[in-house]
Amino acid sequence: MASSDRDALLAEYAEVSGNFRMLTDIRFKLLAFLPVAAGAAGAVLARGTASALTLAFSLFGLVVTIGLVTYNARNDQLYDTLVGRAAAIERSLGIPDGAFANRPRAWLQLAHGRWKVDHRTAVSTIYIASVTLWLFGALHAATDMAKHTLSRWISPAWANLIALVIAVGLTVLGSWLVKREQERTKKALRKNAASAVNLAQRLAITDLADSGEPDIARFRSVCQELAGEKADVLARARFLSNLQADARARYVSQGSPEWTAAQIVAVITDLAPEWLYDCATSRRFGIEVGDDP
Repeated sequence: MASSDRDALLAEYAEVSGNFRMLTDIRFKLLAFLPVAAGAAGAVLARGTASALTLAFSLFGLVVTIGLVTYNARNDQLYDTLVGRAAAIERSLGIPDGAFANRPRAWLQLAHGRWKVDHRTAVSTIYIASVTLWLFGALHAATDMAKHTLSRWISPAWANLIALVIAVGLTVLGSWLVKREQERTKKALRKNAASAVNLAQRLAITDLADSGEPDIARFRSVCQELAGEKADVLARARFLSNLQADARARYVSQGSPEWTAAQIVAVITDLAPEWLYDCATSRRFGIEVGDDP
């Protein structure tokens, strides 16, 4: 490896590591703030009589917490991408046993594997507890405001207990639905990634913008699903296919057929080539590509 290339990789490695630490720092700052804020707000709300303001405040806290959950989910995606890129740099530098290249799994599991002792389980638990608290606060305020009507059929204690059960049930159900959708989306993305890389190996870069060949149309269709409906896949394919060879080398470097194809798909979809390569080769994921070769 040329000295200039090694220096560039080392500089990128330092930047990737810095971003990794930044995301970790953001995560733990949010985790330190969220339960304290939710607990303090819950204690204040419990002292007074519920009103429309109490309900609005609880709904605000619920929406903010859901927003933080969404933000954290996106941070997890960036976190995984940074880990994958840092691992790839370590291997390129000849450090296959680096801190990112071989990260140990979370080995401790409780309740016969149902409870994994890892960061994401802990983070999810805190967010679920916070969502449940804010949701209970909103339901409690609503039932307290309607206590004159509800008192004919149920006591205030039972109304609060029912509100708590509903809050817990809705949170657990919502968490399960989100997790199921997340797994479904991951499976679809990995399958499409493997299909796109496999198709790219059969196509010439200069033909990616053509529309006559079925494989090219299929390739762009799969890339569109990977990139999202707002991405202009055709414009990106046209850009890459019209580049001269020396300019194209800035986007697609030579390597194994799978690695070159993964870089082509990465340019068109804005996804990490390391992840695309892993999907295509089943290095980390078991992919069922179906009829695609």
